[in-house]
Amino acid sequence: MGKINANCTIKETAEAGRKISDLNTNYPIAEDTYCAVSFEKLSAKTQGLIHMINAGWLESDLKEKDEVRDLDIRAIFYEVTAKCMRRTSREQQKAVRVKAILDRYGMKITDSTYTSESAEIRAMLSDIKAPELAEDRKAIPELDGLISNLEGSQASFDQSDDQLRDDKMGREKTKPASTLAKELRNMINNDLCGYLSAMTQANPEKYAAFSNKFFQIIEDANKEVNNRLAALKRKKEAAKAESN
Repeated sequence: MGKINANCTIKETAEAGRKISDLNTNYPIAEDTYCAVSFEKLSAKTQGLIHMINAGWLESDLKEKDEVRDLDIRAIFYEVTAKCMRRTSREQQKAVRVKAILDRYGMKITDSTYTSESAEIRAMLSDIKAPELAEDRKAIPELDGLISNLEGSQASFDQSDDQLRDDKMGREKTKPASTLAKELRNMINNDLCGYLSAMTQANPEKYAAFSNKFFQIIEDANKEVNNRLAALKRKKEAAKAESN
């Protein structure tokens, strides 16, 4: 029976660990304390590794949330500015007063750091929503809706920012993803492969079906590794031939 390839990437290792954990959840081996304890450890290690991998997604999600709130900021500035660029009238003058508030901040706030931008957005929203500006805001029919959009996108950003901050605090206390992946591979290879092979020989009726599924997961993972390495080799050979 084979073992999981040491060349498995972090994501390939995590996927193999997930499939093996799911296998044990769906088809647990009854009355085997060693398996129960080993698979519990494997599941915890797998979840930890997946959590580390997902950290990159959190960074990307926060960036997307920032882009949405930047768009909402620009929409407010453009809408107010457009109302100001008209012939002088009572409505136009009201818009000018609103724009004076916005100009204290400027669209440059979208270029600030995440933390600074959040603080400036909150201050700007507080100023522009002041009761004394209620009548002036009415001169710009779309403004209240645009303000509501920005409040929503800022709240969404804050939620993702809090999640990422909590995640980073947790990761500071854990091992790097590469270390977790290596430990997970060792756990599969050293704690389970040999044991399941031996127990299948000793008691095939109890262990054979589970072992076959277990080692099929490993074989499939190793095929992915081999295919990836073969594709990389072909790419390098093609680049070398082209350069010659």
